[in-house]
Amino acid sequence: MPDTFGGQLRAWRLARRVSQEELAGRAGVSPRHVSFVENGKSQPSRELVLAFAGALDIPLRERNTLLTAAGYAAVFRASSLDGDELAHLRKAIDHVLRQQEPYGAVVVDGHWDILRLNDGATRLFRHFPPTTTDGALAARNLVLGTCHPGALRPYIVNWLDVAAHLIARLHREIAARPGDDLLGQLLARVLAQPDVPNEWRAPAPGRVAPPILSVHLRAPTLEVKLFTMLTSIGTPLDVTAEEIHIESYFPADEVSEAALRMMVSEAAGS
Repeated sequence: MPDTFGGQLRAWRLARRVSQEELAGRAGVSPRHVSFVENGKSQPSRELVLAFAGALDIPLRERNTLLTAAGYAAVFRASSLDGDELAHLRKAIDHVLRQQEPYGAVVVDGHWDILRLNDGATRLFRHFPPTTTDGALAARNLVLGTCHPGALRPYIVNWLDVAAHLIARLHREIAARPGDDLLGQLLARVLAQPDVPNEWRAPAPGRVAPPILSVHLRAPTLEVKLFTMLTSIGTPLDVTAEEIHIESYFPADEVSEAALRMMVSEAAGS
């Protein structure tokens, strides 16, 4: 990303494939004014910076960056999920995790690092433990752990399908958040794993993502077929809240459902 506000605005506009005329219409200014702002000939007001950011659907974290580049203070907090500011959100997330029982659910941040697991996910992943120290570290990130040979990857029967879906999503997120260097670093780490197909190294805009991701897991102690759903926080006003997602796992057949429920009975018996 460029250092100047005008350069950053132009980069976001091009990333969103929006013309100066379209952006002007959305923000309620003239195309000439957009051009002057991008070229550094005009200094935007704080309200106009936020109007441009809203018109381009820029994430809250990057809206703070735009405000700073324009000489204004950041307005969106990045609160800790364990702090008082997000106490109500934390209660809501804990409620969702409980309601997902006996099936698994994990909470991840905007870079796919795992923040929380419900009991169902803890019981599930005990059957698929990391096999190396590096794998245990990689398993703290949902995408990297899926692709690391010492983490979850050896247990995923349909690994090529699952990993292709996740990496394609990561490419889309990088395109949507071009100022987020950490996402690019995560993609580089994922693509550095062994036996990653070359075609995954570049985005594939024409690839159609399936509506539901199916995951077939197999270990000596458990075999299940699952499908996953990803939930995000609606209308957030906090950077942390906007970036949090909950991935929920559901049984894809009756055999898998019985196996997951059996784990609950076994845990209660012990």
